[in-house]
Amino acid sequence: MSGYGKWDRDDYIDRVGGPQEAERRRKALLARVDAQRLVGIGKERGLTQSDVAERMGVTKGRVSQIEQGEVFTVDAIARYVRALGGELRLTADFDGCSYTVSSDRLETC
Repeated sequence: MSGYGKWDRDDYIDRVGGPQEAERRRKALLARVDAQRLVGIGKERGLTQSDVAERMGVTKGRVSQIEQGEVFTVDAIARYVRALGGELRLTADFDGCSYTVSSDRLETC
């Protein structure tokens, strides 16, 4: 016997405080997974947090927040991707027609 019980979604939702909290946690987990994929790309390219921070014009602490999935805005991710040498593209689909916006055309507030 493994000592683990069968996972029960409804029980989990009750334990975390409701469906909104469960969804918030799901999104946070996915943000961390996506961020770690980008970290892997940076490592493959031989970039350190300091390198990325310098290229972005931010602190190492800010890069760390992005890499932990704590900051996951479109602007932050676009700047991070550019620092790695890539380009972020956003695609909106409308009834079979797609519109793509490149990260070099994103506006910031």
